[in-house]
Amino acid sequence: MKRKIHWNEKTVGIVSLGCPKNASDTERMISDLSGRGYSVVPDLGEAEILLVNTCSFVTDARQESIDTILELSRYKEEGKAKFLVGAGCLVSRYRDQMGTLIPEMDLALTTFEEGRLGEILDEVGGIAPTTKPLLTFPLAESRLTPAHRSYVKVSEGCDHPCTFCSIPLARGGQVSRPQEDILAEIRHLSARGVKEVTLIAQDLTRYGHDLGFSEGLSVLLDRIDREGGVPWVRLLYAYPTLVTETLLKTIRESKNILPYLDIPLQHVDEGILGAMKRPGSVDFMKRLVDRIRDAVPGIVLRTTFIVGFPGEGEKEFEALLRFVEWARFDHVGVFAFSREEGTPSYDLPGQVPHRIRMRRRKDLMALSAKIALEKNRSLEGRILPVLIEGLSEQSDLVLSGRIKGMAPDGIDGEVLVLSGQGRPGDIVDCRIVKAHPYDLEAWEVGVPEPGE
Repeated sequence: MKRKIHWNEKTVGIVSLGCPKNASDTERMISDLSGRGYSVVPDLGEAEILLVNTCSFVTDARQESIDTILELSRYKEEGKAKFLVGAGCLVSRYRDQMGTLIPEMDLALTTFEEGRLGEILDEVGGIAPTTKPLLTFPLAESRLTPAHRSYVKVSEGCDHPCTFCSIPLARGGQVSRPQEDILAEIRHLSARGVKEVTLIAQDLTRYGHDLGFSEGLSVLLDRIDREGGVPWVRLLYAYPTLVTETLLKTIRESKNILPYLDIPLQHVDEGILGAMKRPGSVDFMKRLVDRIRDAVPGIVLRTTFIVGFPGEGEKEFEALLRFVEWARFDHVGVFAFSREEGTPSYDLPGQVPHRIRMRRRKDLMALSAKIALEKNRSLEGRILPVLIEGLSEQSDLVLSGRIKGMAPDGIDGEVLVLSGQGRPGDIVDCRIVKAHPYDLEAWEVGVPEPGE
């Protein structure tokens, strides 16, 4: 980018797409920009600079990202916008083609360059740039999440060779953030009143391996538990073979690390896992589940599976169904296999027809919903702490919240507090009165029940 532009107001309009890791990246860019005197405005038509943080996880996400960039490009003709930035996974994956595909975009910024956004905008505006470390996050007040909770990314990229996954194409190999940087961010969040932090990475359990620590995550969690000051700390995305006894002991003995673990297993058939370049078998997965539950009694387990992977026949799918029925996970996400250009699985033999993939997804989701309802019914009558999110989207007469076993942003459902006075960020005791497959109904303890 050579041309110079004079910024009149240094205003930025942002659209962030995709997963929580992308949202964390967007927050990082907002923090950097805020520290350089730029301000984020909610009205895109009032912004001089437009930023789209893109996703490329599956075909639909790529199309949404492209459509959003093209939609925002119109503001350069109709509004104040002078400069359009595309960032994130789509840009990283197709960096060399972006200028041809979307010439309306002024700057293509890969995930490893996002820390330079403020520097580049300063340079475009004739301001001397200042470099910053790749994974050091400025501690500004700008967050995309509600004030009482936040995502904290502990590493970038992934070293695993899963044949279905396009993420390494966009984000590269794993790079861990320094412990002190993560702790500084969490202490900063605690001081602002944040009640829940969700640690995210492509593989949390490999945190610190690139820094020379074999049990880096356990060491980090111990320090967060002792020094972080946040009452709820949640873990997302653990790799099956890296869930160690030390990690489980750390979770069991901590005050603030929630007994909740998300371990994407993807499948249980040994042949399918081999084609995915993932470890394991049915017996391995069963031992893993038993070991985790023995080590941390009452732990909530979430997992995800891919159905319709090349080579998956009815026999392999039935084995997956039987395993899920045995394991009785608290939360299950199911994805129909998506052929991703550039990944090894794209050209594998034995591609499964779309209608069969969708039928298998429906069947596994139905089984998982049945199990979830049975498990939720076991909570009826119990009094549990609930983190209040605010008014429910289902009704402005009902509060929405989550128990410790529910991750944020609709990942695991919600608690509908039918009678409550809690404010967003409050952790209040509620009696569970009715169970649904994904949601719970409750009354806040000490608050008059409806009709009283």
